[in-house]
Amino acid sequence: MYLINGKEVKKDDFNISVEDLVVWRGDGIFEAIRIHGGFLYALDKHMERFKNSAKKMYFENIDFIQIEKDLIEVASNFDTGYMRVIIGRGDSIDDFNIYIFHQEQVSFPESYSLESQKAHWMSGGDFHINEIHNIAAKTTSYAMNMNQTRLAEKNGFTDALLINREGVVLEGPSFSIGWINNGEVFVPDLDLGILDSVTRRCLIEIGEGGAFSISEKRISIDELYKVDTVFILSTAKHAIFVNKIDEVQYSKDPLVSVIKDSFKIEIEKEKTEKL
Repeated sequence: MYLINGKEVKKDDFNISVEDLVVWRGDGIFEAIRIHGGFLYALDKHMERFKNSAKKMYFENIDFIQIEKDLIEVASNFDTGYMRVIIGRGDSIDDFNIYIFHQEQVSFPESYSLESQKAHWMSGGDFHINEIHNIAAKTTSYAMNMNQTRLAEKNGFTDALLINREGVVLEGPSFSIGWINNGEVFVPDLDLGILDSVTRRCLIEIGEGGAFSISEKRISIDELYKVDTVFILSTAKHAIFVNKIDEVQYSKDPLVSVIKDSFKIEIEKEKTEKL
């Protein structure tokens, strides 16, 4: 099922003009939400971030209530996969189009190997999310992110791990990072300029609810080499074990399984409450 500006179209007609700014300038925003038996987990958080991205990227007069309704309606037809919504700038600053569609479930490896790389956005750290306008907007300008993934793949790794100029760990090109040490779970803090990951937010809430101890913390790549376990987080990858970063191998802490199980419990709990 494919929607453009709320109207259903056939797949062959689900197109974006090459003259649109979203194509040749990457001037757009998006969200990806995982489907669990027709239900969209953490939809409220995704919509909150989507609205924030729109504000930061100067998209105005957006009917977010209708977008949410359309996402729920389309998702109800599928057991698995992802709902994607894109707001793309048209041929002028005041023109935009809204694209909503279902994407099939993507398979991922059981574990990841990561190559540390300097982030292409020259982060020095200590950004406040609302201080710098475009920080934390989830935009369609992902070319450089994907290039860092390709470089890592070319060098024999699953993906890249981005660090700033001081060597502080940030995130992946399309995922957040977390680590476990001495029985505690940690994630980087948002003032580093990283994306406000919905899955990261859910993880913090689950931990604060008593499932495990969790804290926000900054860590250098050299310090990360010495922790017990590393894992990645995203809408598609709730918690995938990282077996290697650069030349350092890791063992899998049992807490990774606890995190995975905790997400399953929260998804079913929210599904029961909302449906």
